[in-house]
Amino acid sequence: MTRRKITKAKKIFIYSLALVLSIGPIVGCGIFNPPEVNKDGYYESHYNCCGPIALEQALEKLGVRVDRATLSRSIQDSGQIKRQLLSFFDKQAACITWPSEIRETAKKYGFKAVTIKEFKSLDYNKDVAIILVHNKLSNYHWVCFPYYDNIPKYFGDNTIIDKIYLLKRVN
Repeated sequence: MTRRKITKAKKIFIYSLALVLSIGPIVGCGIFNPPEVNKDGYYESHYNCCGPIALEQALEKLGVRVDRATLSRSIQDSGQIKRQLLSFFDKQAACITWPSEIRETAKKYGFKAVTIKEFKSLDYNKDVAIILVHNKLSNYHWVCFPYYDNIPKYFGDNTIIDKIYLLKRVN
């Protein structure tokens, strides 16, 4: 029995095909259908995502009026490379707002995002916070306290509170 020798070009083709077929189900449609960016390089879809919305609501409660498109652009300015890389694999990644981006954007508008451990320590009548929650299926979402009622049950009994940033005015 004679063995046919596989050329280097054929090996590269086979490995490349195997790689594409193996990661295709993982990366979803992002590679073939990435999110759109506007002429200035921003994901306009991010304007209506939970990070900018929670920041807009929190700042408004604190007497600062900033539209969410402006907040979104500020957020994207600080972490666009990570967002672009992840969006390559999944277009929903354009909606990500990182915790560091929440802290930096709050700082830009005169507030320090102070990490607190217990949701119970928040006072509904005087505190404003931005809270990252998720469910057991890893569906992460930023919400504004006290804008939403019953944040510990945001996703029902499956709600996990990951981060709580109490916003304090910096003078």
